[in-house]
Amino acid sequence: MEPYSYQDTLTGISNRRFFVENLDYRRQRCVTYGDNCAILFLNVDNLKAVNATYGRTVGDALLMRVAKILTRHIRETDVAARIGGDEFGLLFEQLNGDEVENKIAFLFGHLNGEQIFHACERIPFGTSIDYCCMGPQDTTDGLMARAEFTTYGSNGRTAWAP
Repeated sequence: MEPYSYQDTLTGISNRRFFVENLDYRRQRCVTYGDNCAILFLNVDNLKAVNATYGRTVGDALLMRVAKILTRHIRETDVAARIGGDEFGLLFEQLNGDEVENKIAFLFGHLNGEQIFHACERIPFGTSIDYCCMGPQDTTDGLMARAEFTTYGSNGRTAWAP
């Protein structure tokens, strides 16, 4: 039963509980050893409209597609999690500022050029990505609040753009 408490039942990737616990562990490493960590929050744009137009099954397929893209393009040491609803979180360790920017650009390009198909119709989707870098003064709750605030604050616009 324990593995399921850390796994999102729809997408099969890690869930919010796993993400927050991992974030706390990495924050402690940042304080103790000076490790760096970047936190990305990603929103699937217009998921409510997709659900309203095509149904929840199509919206769920879209979320599963996003999860698949994320897990395909991260390292084994990184974390991809579904935080809830249309939100995903990513944790990247040991990347310098340029590497973080490159990773975001790469993911942004893959996620915003994607589409799913339903009844012979192409349904394009996009994402908003917000991020912050962890510092030794940060708290887990503070990081979650800061990342969630900027994600919610993006209101469907792209918070990061190449």
